[in-house]
Order: sequence, then C-alpha cells, then structure tokens
Amino acid sequence: MGRRISAAAGPRRPETATDFARHLPGPPPQPIADTPVLIGEEEEVFQRCEAAVETLKFAFWAAGKGLQVIRDGRLYRATHGTFDDYVQDRWGMTRAQANKLIRMWPIAEALFESEAQGSNDLARTRAKRLSQSVVWELVPVAERYDVDAAQHLYSTTVEASGGEITAAVLKGAVAALPKEKSFDAQAAAVAVQRAVKQMQTAKRPAPRAGGRTHSTAKRDIDVEFDVPWSSPEEMNLLLRQHMSDQARRMLAKLLAED
Repeated sequence: MGRRISAAAGPRRPETATDFARHLPGPPPQPIADTPVLIGEEEEVFQRCEAAVETLKFAFWAAGKGLQVIRDGRLYRATHGTFDDYVQDRWGMTRAQANKLIRMWPIAEALFESEAQGSNDLARTRAKRLSQSVVWELVPVAERYDVDAAQHLYSTTVEASGGEITAAVLKGAVAALPKEKSFDAQAAAVAVQRAVKQMQTAKRPAPRAGGRTHSTAKRDIDVEFDVPWSSPEEMNLLLRQHMSDQARRMLAKLLAED
C-alpha cells in the first residue's frame, strides 16, 4: 500500500517572488554566443530575465489584487485579528498604503488587458510602461463612475496627446472632465482634447520677434497627416487641432489673395 499523506500538510505554497529571483541564472562571464540571432539557450534566459523585470513594473497591480482577496475573504484571520494588523505585521505597510494598492489594481488590469491586446507595437509598449503614478490619476474617475470610464479617459488622452502620456497630462485631463453625475463619453472626449491641446500649447517656446521659433516651424513641417481634402468639415477640424493661430491666419490670407 502507498504511504498515506496527512491532510494537515495543506496546499502547496506557490512560487514566491523570492523563489523566482533565486531561480534566475547568474550573469555569464561572457556572452554564450556572438551570432546576430539569439541561440535557443540565450532566448530562454532572455525571456526569463524580461519576465523578472516585468514583475517589477506590475508588482503594484498584483499586490493590490492579492491584498483585496485577503481582506475581503478575511484570509488573515488565522494569524491576525484585523486586516490592519496583518498588513502592518506581515508587510510593514499601513492600511492607507494597502488601500491605495487595492484602489489601483482594477484600473491597472483593465488598461493592461486593453493595451496588451492592441493591434500595434506602441500600444503593447505602453502596456509594459504602465506606472503607479499614471494609474493613480485615474482612480477618482473609476470611483466616481467606473473602470470603463477611467479606461475611456486614458485612451482618449493617449489619442489626443499623440502617444505616450504622463501622470501630469492625465491629471490635467481628469481635471477638465465635466462635473456630471453620469459619464458622457463624447463630452469627456471633447474636454480632454481641449485640455491636452492647452497643455501642449503652454509648453511651446515663445516665438522670437519677427516669426516662429525654428523648433515650432520644424514641428509643423515634420508632422504628416492623411489630409481629408474632400471633406470641408474634417478639414476644418484638422486645421483647428493642429495649426497654430498664426499659421491659420497666414493660410486665410493666402486663400483670400488667391
């Protein structure tokens, strides 16, 4: 007969972050190969090391989710009387710090799932660069409306800013939202686009006497658009969004002379 296993052994403890780090290979004294393409052994090590770096970026998301499960399920009760005592004794964390992580994780998860499944490399890169500071600015929107509203605000701000965004840009976008009881996606988009444009204008260098600065002129030249010549409405919107007031006046003068 086989050996009887005691039920008291309990469930197998999952691999911890410490275990994960210990299992990473140490730095090699020299590269394993010098081929342009990584060999199989190098590719495996590379993926494991990148996974380790990725855990650092999303540790706040995983921690917040784990803490909420522990708190709501009262999984701390075998060793502690309260959740506050648990996080303080086990993790050296205050209740406020734990609550902050708990408030952020649903937003981080939603943004990551949306960006990671994006159709372009830029979206997937943004997913890997999500930070606590960016997610934290969306908490008031998620708590006032819901996570979908926070996700919509984020994507609208990304689109309005042309790609990468910072916590400061998101903070300005959140502050510009209409103070309504229900979330209006269209009104929010208009407010965000206006706020981002104002922030971008405020960052532009002041023009030199006699005309625009070289950097401003270069930026106008470098930007490429799919110009909607056949649609006056779309053309008007494009000009309002991307042309400076001086450029619009110059264009109007040229058209009038023509």
